[in-house]
Amino acid sequence: FGKGLAGAAVVLSVCLDAGNAFSLAPTTPASLSLGSRSWHSAPPCCFLSSRGSRAREAASRGAGVRMQANAVLDAHIKIDEDFPGLRKVHSTPDIYLVDDMLTAEECESIIQRADAKDMEVSPVAYSGWTEDAGLFARLLPIGALPQVNTMMNNGEEPLVVAATALAIWGALSAVFWAGAYLWAEQRRKELQALRTSTSTTLDGEGLGDKALVGKAERLLASSWREFEAPTVIHYDPGQVLAPHFDANRGAQVEDANRGGQTLATLLVYLNEVDKGGKTAFGRLGLEVDPKKGQGLLFFPASAAGEFDERVEHEGCRAEDEKWIARIWRHERRVEPPFGLRDGYSP
Repeated sequence: FGKGLAGAAVVLSVCLDAGNAFSLAPTTPASLSLGSRSWHSAPPCCFLSSRGSRAREAASRGAGVRMQANAVLDAHIKIDEDFPGLRKVHSTPDIYLVDDMLTAEECESIIQRADAKDMEVSPVAYSGWTEDAGLFARLLPIGALPQVNTMMNNGEEPLVVAATALAIWGALSAVFWAGAYLWAEQRRKELQALRTSTSTTLDGEGLGDKALVGKAERLLASSWREFEAPTVIHYDPGQVLAPHFDANRGAQVEDANRGGQTLATLLVYLNEVDKGGKTAFGRLGLEVDPKKGQGLLFFPASAAGEFDERVEHEGCRAEDEKWIARIWRHERRVEPPFGLRDGYSP
C-alpha cells in the first residue's frame, strides 16, 4: 500500500505540473500583491485581552491590508491632470468628470453617424470564465489517483502508470473544458438578458468621433493604437444596463486579441436626459447624471492590469432616450477589427 501511495504521489505531481500549464493564477482581489505585512508583537499577557480588544486589533489589521490593496489598485495609468474641464468627483478609486468634453456639434455628428448604421443589441461576455474554470481544472489530476494506486500496487512499471495517468487526465480535461465552454455560453445568454441597449462602432473618421479620439489621446496621455474603436450605445426609454465590470479577470487570455486588460473607460454623454439614465457606482455610492458633452473617466484596472471590483457600475433606467459614446483604453495595440485601422490619424 505504501508503495502505491508513493507512486501515486509521483504521478500526481506530474499531472499537476501538466494541469498548471492550463490554469491561470487567481486574479480575485485576494490575490493582489500587498507587499510585506507588518504584524505587531503583542505583550505576553495578550491572551487575557478582552474579546472587544481582539476584535479592534483584527479590524485594525484588516484596515491596513485594505489600504495596501487600495494603494495597488489606485495606481492607474497617468492622465493629463491639466486637461480642460477635468475635475475629480471621487478618490480611491479616482473618478473624473470632464465638462464640455465634446461640443454640441460633435455630439450630434456621432449620433447621426451611429443612427445611420445598423444598431445591434449590445454584446456581453462572461468575462473571467477561463480563470474560474482554470481553478477547478487544477483538481482534475485527482481523478487519476484510484487507477494509479491500483496499478502501482499491482507492480506496474512507473512509466506505464505515468502514461495511463496522463491519458486519464487528458480525457477528463477534454470533457471538463467542453462543459466549461457550454456553461460559459449559458451564462453569457443569461447576462445578455440584463443588457437591453443597442450599440455600434465608428471608424473615427467622422467629425465627432475623430474629435473624441483626439481628445482621448490627450486626456489619457495615450495613443489611439491602445484604444478600441469608439462605441456608441443607445438606450430607448426603459432600457438599462445591469451592474457590471469593464475589466476582465481573465483578460490576458480572453482579451488577448483586443489589447489585453481594459485600463481606462471614457464615456461621453451625447444628449440631454431629463429624467433617469444615471451612471451609478453602487459600491461607492456615486451617481452621475447624463449631461450633453460631458465626459466620465474611471479606471477598471490598475496600470499593471489588476482587476478593480470597486468600480462596478450600471446604466440606470432612463425615462428618455439616451446616447453615449465610449472609448476603452487597453494595455497595448488593439488591432482591427476591434481597434482603429493601421495608419489612422485623429
